[in-house]
Amino acid sequence: MPWERDVDIRAKAQITSPEVADDGNAVAALATRDGAIFTADWHLKQLMRGRIHQVAGGATDQGITDPGTFGAGALDTDEFDLIITVPANTIIIPLEWTVVMETFGATGLLEILLARGTGAVSGGSGVTLVPVNQNMASNKVSALTNNVEINAADGGTALTKEAEIWRDGLQLVEDIAADDNAAWPNRFQFKASSPADLHIIEGPTFIAGWIAAVGGTGFQKFAYAEFESGDDIG
Repeated sequence: MPWERDVDIRAKAQITSPEVADDGNAVAALATRDGAIFTADWHLKQLMRGRIHQVAGGATDQGITDPGTFGAGALDTDEFDLIITVPANTIIIPLEWTVVMETFGATGLLEILLARGTGAVSGGSGVTLVPVNQNMASNKVSALTNNVEINAADGGTALTKEAEIWRDGLQLVEDIAADDNAAWPNRFQFKASSPADLHIIEGPTFIAGWIAAVGGTGFQKFAYAEFESGDDIG
């Protein structure tokens, strides 16, 4: 019977640059010369589509040597070290948030939290970060332009937390003197690598981050995929 036959799936062996077709045209599946089929990684696909952006900075946007000053020695819900306003009709998928600590001002806790929710208002006096498309050949401009601020002052309006994206920290950190041989971890990173890490966040809403240490200073980078509501995000 026909349904009892072996299935014979064939792909086109390809080791040189694949042929590129216009949108809407059918193309052959590609394989290595031993027949192993390969596909584009989702992240690489979105990068090529111009969908992946980043913001980064310290005391300035894309700063190199000038660390910013983080918030209070404990989590303060109305003092944001990162606050992102996601506008209506925009979908954001957080991919990475990297925090690099330059100094710890005094002995105490380090608490890091990234969350999404509603109602957040910046306390002002922070640094506005300009989104950068990670595909230099793309002309797509992020809807988060003028909507990302770091190192905001105390006294904003607290986020009403709806979901936690990431939490990290250390039980005890201390200022390291010039003659002290101690060394503390100084790089902390959220990296979405499994479904449990992924959040599809549709505006209007907020993403907020806190980096709470006594006298802490440093840098941060936030990378994300961005789509318009209704887009194919596959």
